[in-house]
Formats: sequence, structure tokens, C-alpha cells
Amino acid sequence: MRLTRCQAALAAAITLNLLVLFYVSWLQHQPRNSRARGPRRASAAGPRVTVLVREFEAFDNAVPELVDSFLQQDPAQPVVVAADTLPYPPLALPRIPNVRLALLQPALDRPAAASRPETYVATEFVALVPDGARAEA
Repeated sequence: MRLTRCQAALAAAITLNLLVLFYVSWLQHQPRNSRARGPRRASAAGPRVTVLVREFEAFDNAVPELVDSFLQQDPAQPVVVAADTLPYPPLALPRIPNVRLALLQPALDRPAAASRPETYVATEFVALVPDGARAEA
């Protein structure tokens, strides 16, 4: 069976599309900053642990006190508070770049990666901390 020019062009286009699809898929699974995700040396500056607060009551919690206790130990400590929906009453979290509120329910006005808490972690380790815990020296 003879392969026509049209069939060869179609096969080449499909192969090229598959290669592009696999490459884009591979890029999406790579960390955004490979240096921050890679192993760090023990003498590296900055925190190596991200504090992740996941389970808490929306109306009666001690999340602001928890965040403050960890920030008193290390003001550069990354803290991620993950909630399914926006808590009401709003949490009184410090307005600094290393404290983030991650809403896990996808919304049309936010990118898809914003509802995945692993996108907020750029440290080597993660500490899952329950509501009410405190950090002491």
C-alpha cells in the first residue's frame, strides 16, 4: 500500500501535535522555581519548613494566634492557611508576603493553580499544624 503525500503530511502533523502536547504536559508538572524545590544545603539562608494549617473551625479558631506564635520564632517563616472556602468572619492574618491564605475550592476568577496548596510551598519540608498549636522556643 502506497503512502500518499497527504497521508504523510497528516501523519507528520499528528506526530508534531503529540510531541507538543507531551512537552507542554511535562512543563506543567515541573516546579516553577527549580532552585527553590531542589535540595538545599544546611547552611542555606532562610527557613526550610513551611507551616501548613488545614483543619480549623471557620467561626471559632485560634489561627491568627498560631500564625503570630510561629512568626515570633522566625519572622521569615512561610505560613499557608488552607481553607475550602473563604472563612467568615475573616481571619486576622498579618499582611506580609510569607503568610498566605489558600482557598481550595476552584473559582472562575482565579487561576487553577491557586486552588492547589502545593503551589504555595517553596521549601524543602512542610509541617502540618493543627488549630490551637503554638510555637515556643
